[in-house]
Amino acid sequence: MIRRLLGPLLTIIWASGCASTSTPKYLEEDCQLYTNLEAVEVNPAGAMDRRLRLKVAFRVCPPVDGLVEMRRKHIELKHALISHLSSKTEEELEDTHRAEKLRREIIVLTNEKVLRNSRVIDVLITGMLLE
Repeated sequence: MIRRLLGPLLTIIWASGCASTSTPKYLEEDCQLYTNLEAVEVNPAGAMDRRLRLKVAFRVCPPVDGLVEMRRKHIELKHALISHLSSKTEEELEDTHRAEKLRREIIVLTNEKVLRNSRVIDVLITGMLLE
């Protein structure tokens, strides 16, 4: 009796749960690199006599739409990077793991503050100079 009453309800709950976890219509290895952002140069926090220059590339998904959104929002992206990087202290930028930490932070920053319809799955640091 209980099974007969709960059966349709459980089917509805299961079906709605499956609908919300759809798989993407692309493979992550097909996602393309956005490399058109020029290098970002900032003064580290509290160090007006020093300069950090950073060049990055972004692997963005979905493959075509992601690149379109990155091109459309490149000014917002550069602003977010300048704000984030200029808050870093010299100590943070001289840490031996600074590249990996920055890479992870930039992924989160881009996905949370810049992109709405796509996502960055990887950031490649192609140049970094602290002078």
